Amino acid sequence: MKDIKVVIEKLSVQGINLDIEQMIFLEEFIKHESLYKPKTFFSRSQSIGNTYLWGPVGRGKTMLLQAIQDCYFSNSVQFHFIEFMQLVHNKLADFSGISDPLIKVVKHLSNDNKIIFIDEFQIEDIADAMIIGTLIDALSKKGIRLLISSNSHPDNLYKDGLQRAKFLQTIDFINKNFFVHHLSGIEDYRLREIAEFDSSAKDKNGDESVKSFLLRTFSKDISNQTEFFINTRKFDCLGCSKNVLWISFDTFFSSPCGGKDFIEIAKTFEWVFINNFHICSDDHIDKIRRFISFIDIAYQEKQKLKLFYDPNLINNLYSGVQLENLWIRTESRLHQIAATKYLQNLEQKQTK
Repeated sequence: MKDIKVVIEKLSVQGINLDIEQMIFLEEFIKHESLYKPKTFFSRSQSIGNTYLWGPVGRGKTMLLQAIQDCYFSNSVQFHFIEFMQLVHNKLADFSGISDPLIKVVKHLSNDNKIIFIDEFQIEDIADAMIIGTLIDALSKKGIRLLISSNSHPDNLYKDGLQRAKFLQTIDFINKNFFVHHLSGIEDYRLREIAEFDSSAKDKNGDESVKSFLLRTFSKDISNQTEFFINTRKFDCLGCSKNVLWISFDTFFSSPCGGKDFIEIAKTFEWVFINNFHICSDDHIDKIRRFISFIDIAYQEKQKLKLFYDPNLINNLYSGVQLENLWIRTESRLHQIAATKYLQNLEQKQTK
């Protein structure tokens, strides 16, 4: 039987102390593990060892399943859901023209791994909805165990989606064949970590440091995507995912962007991270004008925003005179945004 202390000690070394709800999940997981029987040559079936952990954003679902994966399952692989489906679609294209191409995909996925961890599971596309049911069923029958994290209960997956009736069988399969656990609670540990992160030291606001911080916080390397589209226009970025945008102050605000783009960014991305700040004068008037507009809109739209720079830079970020009257308000807002309580208060307002 697996020892829960292994996970607790691993997380403790990382400075992570679990709350009551997280401990309850681990205890329940261990109980279900004691009932699991691997599929053997002599048995046609096995006790299902799949896990579906769901709950609010930032409650530590990814952290917990990663710890379980690292401590107990050596022959495992982890995917973000979008990455997983991209892999599946690419393999289906490779196997096009072959009978039962999805079975070929299952064989490919199960060649080297007996455990597949799919993070941030959320069905939004009809093509994914039609594929994922067959895929989950086939992987389970092959003895591949699935660890899944999601913000939604299985009953709410693909809610109001096209032809959802065809997906109900998959929902029923998950409910019957997975250990489904709700990680309740209201504290957003991810938000707290971001809010309390001190980027005042020079070595903490460079590209490599920010990249490491985002990878650690979101469990996903977003630096592979260096372009994003807003209002059908392409912009450069340092990293991008479905909910997260990482941009360079120097590069992005030097580009021809404006209010409409900033509003759309606020609508599209839950989080925006900015680094590579530098002192500006009236020689950088267009850059500062765009930045003032961005801060106004981000503040108004209650954008979750983290700026990586030495706080002392705020007082000297703009040393010109042409936009001095506008900059007074922006500087005040930058001081608010830099404060730890900004994100915490913002989250409290959004959850009321």
